Amino acid sequence: MDYRFFTGAACGLLLLAAARIAIGHRHRVGSWWLLILMFGASLYLLRPLLDNQSALTGLLINLPTLLIPGAFWVFTYQLCNDKEPFPRWGWVVIGVEIAIDLASQLHLHPFFYLLAQPCKLGLIGAGLATLMQQLQSDLVNERRQLRIGLLIAIGSYMVIVVCAEFVFSYFPIPAGVATLHAIMASALAFAACLWLLALSPRALEESLPSITEDSEPTAPAESPTRPEPLDANQQVLLTKLQQHMQAGGYRHTGLTIRELADQLATREHALRALINQHLGFRNFNEYLNQFRIDEASRRLCDPNEAHLPVLSIALDIGYRSLSPFNAAFKRRHNQTPTEFRRAQLPE
Repeated sequence: MDYRFFTGAACGLLLLAAARIAIGHRHRVGSWWLLILMFGASLYLLRPLLDNQSALTGLLINLPTLLIPGAFWVFTYQLCNDKEPFPRWGWVVIGVEIAIDLASQLHLHPFFYLLAQPCKLGLIGAGLATLMQQLQSDLVNERRQLRIGLLIAIGSYMVIVVCAEFVFSYFPIPAGVATLHAIMASALAFAACLWLLALSPRALEESLPSITEDSEPTAPAESPTRPEPLDANQQVLLTKLQQHMQAGGYRHTGLTIRELADQLATREHALRALINQHLGFRNFNEYLNQFRIDEASRRLCDPNEAHLPVLSIALDIGYRSLSPFNAAFKRRHNQTPTEFRRAQLPE
């Protein structure tokens, strides 16, 4: 009875959160993957209560649960990468994992079940690694909180469930484990609803870019909300920041926003808010790239520096290696640095 109660509570709360997302954030990148994740989680919780169904019905109920690890990875990627599409090889990996898991559900061979569990953990691990990637550089406060919450709560919960599912397929399930699982799920669902509906109702809106953000609007766009005017302290900080960057502060290799805040003798959260809310950058590395690529573009056009290798210029302006410099430069100019130099300084 306790299991049924807490399972029903968890599913009800998940549906409430899903309705909030579907109504308010359906035009946000990644929102549909979050809805798939919630729907699959609801069916996963309900599955033990539906054991009397036919084999075909059971398979149809299980199908959405197969999407949970992949949906988690795709959602975290689209959450943390504002403009980068999900990599094509990632879809292949997800497709292979779903095929292996489906073969396991159909009991084609015991080997598929043994292989399916590491594959699930691999996709969940990829999602957790994505959440950790450039976490320190993320300037959107709501998104940083969402990343940390997903890392600590949802990611850990999913890893525990997959591992427990594997262990208890070979050993008897101790009394009370199913109820404990339902209690954990309802607590997480309650926390998600409390956060999305009460504590931080604009969390997803601030975290996920609009699907139509980079496309041509079909209707007159609303005027963007202007940031609040800078107060005296923020204006002083902005002046110090601009002077520091103009003096070449961006050239420091591996510069983090925490180190920059120390250099400017200010608090990190104040600097984050200034760069994000008043300068319009969502990632600290993109803010640095603005200055670094400007300098690189000037130097690549300079005949007096034509003898310098591209790598030397990249290291001079703060990059650790050539690969991130090439990627940042190509995002700006749609050309590699070598192609850009060749076009600007024809032989």
